[in-house]
Amino acid sequence: MTVLIIEDEINACEHLRRLLQKIRPDYILIEHLDSVEDSLNWLENNPHPDLILLDIQLSDGISFELFNHIKIDSSIIFTTAYDQFALQAFKVNSIDYLLKPINELELESAIQKLEQLHIAKTIAPDLTELIKHLSTGKKNRCLVKKGNHYEFISIKDISFIHSDDSLTFLFTKDGQRHIYTKTLQTIMQELDTTQFFQINRKQVVNINNVEKIHPFLNQRLKIQLDTKTDIEFIVSRGKLSEFKNWVDS
Repeated sequence: MTVLIIEDEINACEHLRRLLQKIRPDYILIEHLDSVEDSLNWLENNPHPDLILLDIQLSDGISFELFNHIKIDSSIIFTTAYDQFALQAFKVNSIDYLLKPINELELESAIQKLEQLHIAKTIAPDLTELIKHLSTGKKNRCLVKKGNHYEFISIKDISFIHSDDSLTFLFTKDGQRHIYTKTLQTIMQELDTTQFFQINRKQVVNINNVEKIHPFLNQRLKIQLDTKTDIEFIVSRGKLSEFKNWVDS
């Protein structure tokens, strides 16, 4: 893959160059730029690279200005010393948002995401799933903070959602827990209700992770998920009829 580094600090640029050479020695670094003006001129007159490692605060302004003047075809990994631009960064479809000083593991993780997306784009999408997504128009990813950077979680990888003490947690199939900023009620308005169901006021489950359903006290149902967790999942009495229709649809 071809790579462009846009960074106004020489030491930071050399650090990225060394990390890239170590992590992906086959990647080709084609240029290093240090300002909004030079970057805009270069992008207007050259084929866009596969990847741009893009600092946010450059010598002559904020790099988001680039997106106001030109359509950038490259994948973007933002590198910055500040975290207040994270949401703005993901609005321009960046792969990741890394805080300085960039370490090897974080950069490699971001590059792995890029490579996975690149592979996915080369495979013809399943027509049925595509039509389903277009017809529902529902959310397909969530933005969560992990350490000192932000990551995307695919909706299909969420096993269940659990609300506790005014906090909302997304649990993925591998058992990992991620804090999410939206409430359970807001999330349910964005999810595909053929896949997700709110079984009580604190929990939402993914139909693809329901392994068994057991009778429970007071005519309720207890759900067993295939995800390793100590949390119990009880369908409230008020949800029973709707839940049975959902699992049998």
